[in-house]
Amino acid sequence: MGVLSQRIIAKVSGPAWEQLRGQFLQAARLLLAVSPQADSELMTTYVKFTVQSAPQSRVFAAIWLKNSKRLVMGLALPEDYEAEVLGPAPPTMAYKCLNKYFVVEQGGSMPKGLAEWAKLAYQNALTAEPLAGFQVAAKVESLQRAA
Repeated sequence: MGVLSQRIIAKVSGPAWEQLRGQFLQAARLLLAVSPQADSELMTTYVKFTVQSAPQSRVFAAIWLKNSKRLVMGLALPEDYEAEVLGPAPPTMAYKCLNKYFVVEQGGSMPKGLAEWAKLAYQNALTAEPLAGFQVAAKVESLQRAA
């Protein structure tokens, strides 16, 4: 299981995050628990969760940390998967390959289905069609080996 970096922990350690820190840490633990290869990385305003630590690894979830009043979480679930609290991306928070989102406000709790969703999102990301950039890179690498 991957671990959260000190940078990620520092991001949510200030007093402003007191009311959402527990929910963030709970969600992060559930996401990283889906596989020993699962990893996380702090970007500018969100933490992305990938199927492994290698560069260009597929993203299966992200948690936006734009402010300390709410967490927005996106998951790479199957298109036909539905649950009452899951919906489209909030404005400015869409991420390629993530299609189901939910919000946790200060004082709120994580949805009960999150552990199941995390496992399903991880499996879905593993079996997803290759991204166009990966196909191009693989083709270039293949051509270089053939030359």
